[in-house]
This record gives sequence, structure tokens and C-alpha cells, in this order.
Amino acid sequence: MIHSLSQLLHSRFSQRVLSFAWAAFVITLILATVFSLPEKTESPRKRRLIAVFGFFVFIFVLFSTSAHRKEIRWNTICTAFFIQFLLALFVFRTSVGNDIFQWIATFVQSFLGYSWFGTSFIFGTNIANSGIFAVNVFPPAIFFAAVVQVFYYLGTIQFILKKISVVCVSLLTISGAEAMVAIASPFLGASENALLIEPLIKDLTRSELHMILTCGFATISGSMLYGYVAMGISGKALLTSCIMSIPCSIAVSKLRYPDTEQSAIRDITTIPMTSNGAINVLHAASKGAKLGIELVLLILANVIVILSSLNAFNGLLTWAGHFVNIENLTLQLITGYVFIPVAWLIGADNKDLVIVGRLMGTKVWANEYVAFHDMTNTYKNLLSSRSELVVTYALCGFANFGTLGAQVAVLSSLAPTRVDDISSLSISALICGTLSTWLSASVAGMLI
Repeated sequence: MIHSLSQLLHSRFSQRVLSFAWAAFVITLILATVFSLPEKTESPRKRRLIAVFGFFVFIFVLFSTSAHRKEIRWNTICTAFFIQFLLALFVFRTSVGNDIFQWIATFVQSFLGYSWFGTSFIFGTNIANSGIFAVNVFPPAIFFAAVVQVFYYLGTIQFILKKISVVCVSLLTISGAEAMVAIASPFLGASENALLIEPLIKDLTRSELHMILTCGFATISGSMLYGYVAMGISGKALLTSCIMSIPCSIAVSKLRYPDTEQSAIRDITTIPMTSNGAINVLHAASKGAKLGIELVLLILANVIVILSSLNAFNGLLTWAGHFVNIENLTLQLITGYVFIPVAWLIGADNKDLVIVGRLMGTKVWANEYVAFHDMTNTYKNLLSSRSELVVTYALCGFANFGTLGAQVAVLSSLAPTRVDDISSLSISALICGTLSTWLSASVAGMLI
């Protein structure tokens, strides 16, 4: 029925008219919804409208810097943002949606919490309950990686991704490979997502490569969810942000780098899945544990290097600040003021703009681990509930320079012939991943 209606509309109206009408409907729906929401003291309508304004400002920035503005497929863009808005509306403004996502977040937290038993057996109960960052974050990440590899060996992940990707291909007119990577990114992470389509990477267009990179930057992975919740971050907000990133990252990437080439894989409906090489379930779990250890060691090394380098640079800035009568000059202080306009555009409260700006700057220059740590320690209880929620969405992504290097390295190893394309597109994808989290924060700011 839907297909017949689509054919009827296309036979009577031009593509441009239909795109304009669809865009007008989506914009009207967003504005009507925001205006119809009841006024709240802690979340006034004015602040929500600022978030709406910020949403369209970010879209305009993407449009104005698009590599091929005339090739933008507005139907795809509007549909993706429409899906994102409906997801947010379902979670924030319906009791059913709120309960479902709260239950999922609680279930994931409880399930990954079983890693405590392994941790306490190895290190003892005192260390397992110590609240040390490495103890809270790393064991659940290793456990999650092992579980993912088991389900991958059983074919469960492939089956689910294929079914959902069919829907995405139909609604958003993207290739099956793009849909699968977008859906897998919140669960597998920024590097592992590309492994799902390894045989096809060499045949991807530049636009498709750009989207795969963007999807990895626009969200965090499931393996890090428990660690962030243990730090005091809302599990429901993190989970919702990850799901919202799927359509948002597609829209953002296709705005910034639309298709201009004929895709060699667009008509491929079955993605050739590669085996993880496991012989049985235990072998798969063992391989997952190995991957998890590699992941946490990479995180450990990056956190040590980044924090050490950041504080060394801050020491240099503080020393230089003495000569111009600026006390305690740091990179966080500078970026805090630089990102004030962005903090305002996502709907943070005025009194929190500098702190939110500092956190967003920390996430870009360092990573989201450091930013979340600062939010729950340095700035604990200093943010309003509204500001804390919107900045959680803004920080929920792997868009940082450390992940950039890892993404380029992994994709280059999977497709050596595409190294030049991957390297040239990586910075643009990093910016798009950042803007994707800002757009999600703006959507949250509209509705809370």
C-alpha cells in the first residue's frame, strides 16, 4: 500500500515538489510539537526554541559546507531526521517509551555488571568495589567483547542487522552496507563496525566511505556503556543517544558528502559476512576476550598519554598566562569560552554555558572518557538537570583525534587500495560525527 502510494505521488508531482513538501511537513511537526509542550520552570519554552534554532543552525552549517550541494537527496535527509525526532519524542514524552528505554538501560547495566564476579575473583572484593576507573570500565568492556563474539559466531548479530538494514535501505535509500554499519556502530564501536562489510569496503564510493567513518564517530560502543554508568552518567540518556545516532549520522554524512558516483554495491541485498574464525562458542568467547583486552589497553594508553599531554600543555599555558596577567590559563578555559555559542545552541542553561563549553572542548581535544570524568567529578552538582542531560548527548560519541587514528588504521588495513580516500575523508567525517552528537543534544533540548 505504501509503495503504491509512493508511485502515485511520484507520477503526479515532481521530485523537487515532493521533497519540499516532505521537508515542510517535518519542520512543521517539530515546531508544532515544541510549541505544544507544556511550560516548565526548569525547562522553559524559550530554552526549547533555542535548541530548535540550534538544530537548524547545525543543518545549515552542514549544507553550506557540503561537498556537492546540488546532489543532496533531501528526502533521505528529512526522513532520517524525522526518525530521530520520533525516537526522541517516544522516549522523552511517552511513558511507554521512557519505561522501555529505562528497562533496556537497566538490563544492560545489570548484565554487564556480572563482570564484577570475575573482577572480584581476580583482584579481590575490596578492589572490585574500590570505584577505580580502570576497575569500573575495563572488565565490563572485556566481558561485552566476549559476548559479542559469541553472538557473532552463532550468527545472531548478522541476522538482526540484516533484518533491520532492510528497513533502513527502504526508508532512507542507502546501500545495505551503509545501513548495516550505521546500525552496528552503537553496539560494536568505531572500528569493529567496518569488519561486518570487509569484503565490500574496496568497492565503496567516497560518499559511502565517508558515512561509515561518520557512523563510528557519532556514537559510543556498547562495551563502554557500563563504565560510563558506573561513573554516574544516565544509562537511559546514553542508550537513547546511541540509538538516535543511527539516523542522525546518516543524515549528517549525506548532507556533508552526498552521493555523486554510481554505487557498485547499492543493489546488493545480501552482505557477505566473514567468519570470526572461531571453532566453537568457547573459542569465540576467548577471541572476544582477546579483542576486549586489546581495546582496554588502547584506551588505557590513550587516556594516560592524553591526560599527561593535556596537563603538560596546560602547565605551559599557565606559565605563559602569567606574562599577560591571566591566572590559571588552560586549554579547558579557552575552549570553554570558544564553545559557549554551541552550548547555547543545544539548549543548555545560561548559567552553565562555560562549564558545558569546557566539557565539549575537552571531548574534542581529549576524548569522551575525560569529559565524562570531569562532568561527574570536577563539575559534580554544578550543572542543572537540563544542562547535564543535553551535554550528556553532546559528549556521547567517539569523535576525537585518538579514535580518528584508529579508524583510519583499521579501514586502511581492510582496504589497502583505498588508503588515500580514507585519509582524505577522515577529518570531514570527524567533524560530522561531532555535529551529529550536537544535533542529538539539540533534539533532546527541544523536548525535555
